[in-house]
Amino acid sequence: MRHRSIPHLTAKPVPVLGVGAMPLSDPLPDGSLRPVEESVALLHHAFDLGMTLVDTADIYAPSAEAFGHNERVVGEAVRTWSGGRDALVVVTKIGITRVPGADGDVWGRDGSRDYLLRAAEGSVERLGFEPDVIIHHRVNREQQPYSDTVRALVAVREAGFAPTIGIGNVHLDECHTAWEYSEGTIAAVENERSPRYREDGDVVLWASVHGVAYFPWSPLGGGDDAKHLADLYPAFARVASSQSEKTGRAVSAQEVALAWLMAAGPTVVPIPGFTRTATADSSVGAADLELSIDELDHLDASPAGRGSVFPDDED
Repeated sequence: MRHRSIPHLTAKPVPVLGVGAMPLSDPLPDGSLRPVEESVALLHHAFDLGMTLVDTADIYAPSAEAFGHNERVVGEAVRTWSGGRDALVVVTKIGITRVPGADGDVWGRDGSRDYLLRAAEGSVERLGFEPDVIIHHRVNREQQPYSDTVRALVAVREAGFAPTIGIGNVHLDECHTAWEYSEGTIAAVENERSPRYREDGDVVLWASVHGVAYFPWSPLGGGDDAKHLADLYPAFARVASSQSEKTGRAVSAQEVALAWLMAAGPTVVPIPGFTRTATADSSVGAADLELSIDELDHLDASPAGRGSVFPDDED
């Protein structure tokens, strides 16, 4: 696995491809949860392949009652991996609220100092260690000045809950605000980006210029988009065919999509999620692909998909 140097994030080598752990908290078709030991084994397999950055969040859970489920799974996987904690980069996210309600879970956002400090403390407790970075998950644009949220995030770092901090699901003006009010210490941005969703390209450029890690979430478009990527985005299938001829092995459109994202900037680290070792094996092949300038231009010029996975949340 190739690595990147991203000093703002960590002194550790950062793999060009990480792991999004969210799917490991999704209910199975029968409504049950995947056994923890199965999820841990899958994460260990990914770590062994060199995908040594893992991304989680406190809200990743099958229900509000199980809040923090994913962090507990990731914590167990990190603590029991043979390669050791120091070889891993662990990212978690806070700032979205989720509580039980009469008609299902009630979701919200809270970027206040008191809430973020409590949330960060909870994340560290569930993980069993301090993550390498804590990211503010989503902006509360209706009720809280973003400058106040950034100050609260700085307080999380100063309280010792993580050595670095980051921002998520932001627009360029919010990057500028975060950079100003953190005094240039934002370490990571986590935004949606995939063949399906290609907005906020200016944020990718901003992260590259400032040496800030950029984690594209849902890098294959999520759900059916990921499974049917070759049919939905023929340009990626065409490049996959060309890469198969060059490399002498079968290259998938999904691998091409991940390689295309990696090529978007020197600090970009896609974080695909998976629930099978075979998918992890396929994903890791993207790290060795070298797309030509013509191939990248062809992909950049190709039609995007249906937009955000969360279309009602783009404001």
